Amino acid sequence: MRRGGSRWRPLAVAMAALLALATVGCGTSAVQTPVAATPSPTVSHDGPWVDADWALPVTSTGTRLGEVSDKRIRITVYQVATAPSPHNSVMVDPADGRPVIAKGDRIVLLRYVVTNISSDPISLGIGTVSITTRYPDWPWAQGLTGVRAPALMARYKLSTTPFSEGTARPPYVLAPGASFMVGQNAPYERAELLQISAAVVVSDDSGSEDASLSWTLQGTVHLL
Repeated sequence: MRRGGSRWRPLAVAMAALLALATVGCGTSAVQTPVAATPSPTVSHDGPWVDADWALPVTSTGTRLGEVSDKRIRITVYQVATAPSPHNSVMVDPADGRPVIAKGDRIVLLRYVVTNISSDPISLGIGTVSITTRYPDWPWAQGLTGVRAPALMARYKLSTTPFSEGTARPPYVLAPGASFMVGQNAPYERAELLQISAAVVVSDDSGSEDASLSWTLQGTVHLL
């Protein structure tokens, strides 16, 4: 991961500010100027997908980078586009106070399609499948951060949560063969290795997370 033409310097102090990616809601009132984005070099259409009944319909446009899977879950990774960041990130480098992503820096838009490839239903908790990404030289303990860009994310049908409007409380049952999707934006590093860790959050019948049944998948893909 490079910043301003040079590598991130090692961090010797604790992180000063953290912010999770904001959810793209259905009724966002903020109006933003459209941001020009580069389309994917090629477009891949997998499927047909069987949408989970509690999730937004799966859209698989973008360039398929690969997948992370085990015997129960498959996560197909798509690079959808790159674009200049419309804002500074809230996360800053505590050494100098500069935003990790400055307005105008290139960001990459990613889509993850999660599919139950087992023969049994999987009851998911509120976190469903929590995906964390990082580059090999990303200096912070937490994964790649992004910026709040609802207009840009909506343009490519990307949401940081998978739920359709009016979704009830967990458990969210992912039937065999069913899929859902989540989106992410992150600092863009051309052709960089993207390390993926996906925590599958399993719930009991009451909707409470059952840590004894939850598990984590890990794998890598390369950005274009």
